Amino acid sequence: MSASLEELLQRWRPLFPRRRRVRWHDSWLANDYCPDCRLCCGPQEESEPFPMKLLTHQLGPHVSKDFYMLDTNTAYLDKRGCRSYTEKGCRLPRERRPVACGLFPFVLNRNTLQLYQRCPASLFTPLSHMEAEGRKAASWLLSLSDEDRSRIAIDLPTTTLANRYMDLHITLPAAHHS
Repeated sequence: MSASLEELLQRWRPLFPRRRRVRWHDSWLANDYCPDCRLCCGPQEESEPFPMKLLTHQLGPHVSKDFYMLDTNTAYLDKRGCRSYTEKGCRLPRERRPVACGLFPFVLNRNTLQLYQRCPASLFTPLSHMEAEGRKAASWLLSLSDEDRSRIAIDLPTTTLANRYMDLHITLPAAHHS
């Protein structure tokens, strides 16, 4: 059973007595909560695997050593967490990490940017700041090809979106395929 938001707040308030920086930098969300949290890359509470599509240039013989795979193009997280997670953080260079890792707690669901509500960055950072950083992330996402943007977008069930995510009302144009 997953922890309630109140249980997460009780766990995190002692860990994060002061607000930490969350800022978009180049092509990655620099989230200063990550080193002490690891909610997103550690063992997952949800029973459904969380898919993370990989870009074509990230595929290769190493993927099955780096990630648990749903298929040849999709890494995922589950109750085991991420295969590349270590006590010191991710062992992979950024260019091999899924785009989802660099966006989190933002998630590209279809063509909208959603905010994962259970992340300490989402809970302790003013929403106006998270929305501004989300717009920067969306701008970067628009620099990707339509094919890549379509490839990395996920399609979460409506109930999951309603229970765990906040719609930031940041919509990207639908990717068009040639």
